[in-house]
This record gives sequence, C-alpha cells and structure tokens, in this order.
Amino acid sequence: MKNMKKKSIKALFQSNRIRQSMRRSFSTSLVIAALATLTACGGSGGDDSNDTTPPDTQPTTTTFSLAVSDAPVDNASEVVVYFDEVELIGNGEPISFSVTDENNDPRSIDLLSLPGAQFEVIVEDTAIPVGEYNQLRLSVTDDSYIVMDEGTFPIRVPSGELKLDGFTAQPNFDAAYTVEFDLRKSLVDPVGQQVIMLKPRGVRLALNDDVGTLEGTVDSALVMDEKCATKTDMFAGNAVYVYQGEQTLIDTLGDDADEGVDDTEVRPFTVVPVTYDDQNETFNFTAGFVPQGEYTVSFSCAALFDEPETDEDEEDGFFIQSSDVVSVTAGDVTTVNIE
Repeated sequence: MKNMKKKSIKALFQSNRIRQSMRRSFSTSLVIAALATLTACGGSGGDDSNDTTPPDTQPTTTTFSLAVSDAPVDNASEVVVYFDEVELIGNGEPISFSVTDENNDPRSIDLLSLPGAQFEVIVEDTAIPVGEYNQLRLSVTDDSYIVMDEGTFPIRVPSGELKLDGFTAQPNFDAAYTVEFDLRKSLVDPVGQQVIMLKPRGVRLALNDDVGTLEGTVDSALVMDEKCATKTDMFAGNAVYVYQGEQTLIDTLGDDADEGVDDTEVRPFTVVPVTYDDQNETFNFTAGFVPQGEYTVSFSCAALFDEPETDEDEEDGFFIQSSDVVSVTAGDVTTVNIE
C-alpha cells in the first residue's frame, strides 16, 4: 500500500506541475496574442500612413542586342555586306542604332566568315523600352559586294534596307537576337543584270534563347551515288535540306522555291552546304540558330540545280536522297549522321 501511495502522490505532483506549466503557457500565449493584435491594429491607435514600402513595379526597359550570322552559298568566296543602321519600329517613336566601324564608317562583314553557329554582334547590350516592336529594319549600303567564280558583283537590297518581323521586348528578359542570312534563299541573280539582289526572303530574326544547333555528317555513299554522276565535281552542290516537322513522304520534300509555286511539296526551312574535311575524310554540315522543335533532315547531291524562287524537280536535275527526323533543343547541339 505504501508503494502504491507514494506512486499516487508522485503522480499527483507531476499532474500539478503539468497544470501549472499549462497555465503559464496559456498566460504567455494570451500576452503574445494580445501583442500581435495590437501590432496588427497599428499599435496604440496608430495607422500605416507612414509606411513607405514601395509597391512591386515592373521595369520599363530591357536590354537589346543584335548579331548577324550566315548559312553559306555555293560558288562564292566572299559576301561582304555593309551595315550602317538598325531601326526598331512600332513602340512609340522609332529607335535607331548606328552600326559603324572604328572609323565611324558603315560596318562591313563578310557573311561567309560566319557559318553555322558563328556570329558577329552589331548592336551590343543597349537599353530599350519594353513593349511590342512590329518591325526591325536593317540598313545596307551600296558598297556591298559578292565575289564569285564569274567575278565580283555589287549587292543591292530593295529600298536599301531589309525589313524583318519584329518582337516583344519583355521586362526581366534580355532581347538578344541574331539575324540569320540563308544566302541560298536570299541571294538572287536577276537575268540580264550585272548585280546580285539580297532580298528579305531567307533572312530571319532568331531569339538566341529559343534556338539550338543542328550538325552532323553525311555518308560518302550518298555523295557518290550513281545518280550524282551528272556533276563534274563530287564535292560541289552537296547540301542538307531542313524541313519543319515530321515529313513522312520523301516525295513531298521540295526544293527551295517560293511558297505557292507547288503546294503539293514542302519547302525547306533552311538549306546548308555540306563541306569535305580532308583530315577526317568526312562530309560535314552545320545549321545554326534553328528554333526548338522537330525537323526532317534530308540530303541532296544535286543542290547546284536548285535555283532560288523557282521550282525544280528530277527533270531539272534536282532530287532528295534521304530523310531523318530529329528534335532540336534550345541551347543544345543536336547531332545526326545522314546515311
């Protein structure tokens, strides 16, 4: 019985301590709650009129930069373009950027020195107002020229400027773009004129954060196929044709003609030349600034028969030899071996 009594007293003592502790905790909680209520009400009768914390605001400017790059063309050793101004249209007053060299003369760039993913910046990290710009204009001077097998010819641009689609300048997001010149598409030789026209066709504006690079090799068996025997030089006229989306029928893959010429064919998004690497004995290609997405990649050894703007088929010597589907991821390099 004593042992049981001692245990009961001890239990009662512990119970009393617990109740006292609970009362102290409850009292403390009331004090904290009261203080919190006073604070929420602004203290003793005060208000929040003196609160100087600024509301959240979005920046009104962002950073704009512009570079140029190139998908090369056959039968040319130089494509020198003189740029002198970039203009953004459509968000208030036009915004102009002077493009000059160290002597304050128009900036000259040999586009053939910038194949694949290479580029040269012509407007660097300049603040512009956020908003919608519906057009970008790139001014080109008459000093531009092209060096071809047949000689050197002036390059002319209609109205002296390339008018490209615009973009939306967003807050907290740098507007870093590259003008990609697909020279196979954009350079046109007018009949009977000693001049080469550089048209907006094949010139596109790419957001750097949205594009990747597509590169790889072409099996030599395709290059030396018996159908390619119509060429005198097996190293000339080889190109990779890149079509948007998954194209399941190779017969529908068309050449680089204007839209509407033959609506039964799919036109390439871009066409890039295939070059031969003597050291590794491989046929290589690189397509830079390709927007993220799915593409059908094809090869033709008959690209020299593909004239810009007009539609050519096998009767004219042009044909597609292969078809592979690939996915391009922004910021990454996608490699494909065409066999």
